[in-house]
Amino acid sequence: MPDENENLLGAYLRDRRTKLDPAAFGFESTRRRTPGLRREEVAQRANVSATWYTWLEQGRGGAPSAEVLDRISRALLLTEVEREHLFLLGLGRPPEVRYEARDTVTPRLQRILDVL
Repeated sequence: MPDENENLLGAYLRDRRTKLDPAAFGFESTRRRTPGLRREEVAQRANVSATWYTWLEQGRGGAPSAEVLDRISRALLLTEVEREHLFLLGLGRPPEVRYEARDTVTPRLQRILDVL
């Protein structure tokens, strides 16, 4: 059982942030004290204040909204599984299901239609 003082959301955000290449986002990658994106860069990409994002990582930001978690997940390029984990840590529940509207038929569906 995790220690109640342990900031699992902050640890997860830091871990994901350090795995991203700053150059891939157009940020300078020289002279960095830590690997990956800086907190300010994630905040900028997620359109939240750098102070508030820092507080989230430090466990002082309170509970973020689902909208903010969704923006942070896009800023960190999280997969659907990673996004769900972020929501479980931040809100204690999985995110609402996202449906993607598609204008085309997927190859799998086309094969089924062809068989019919």
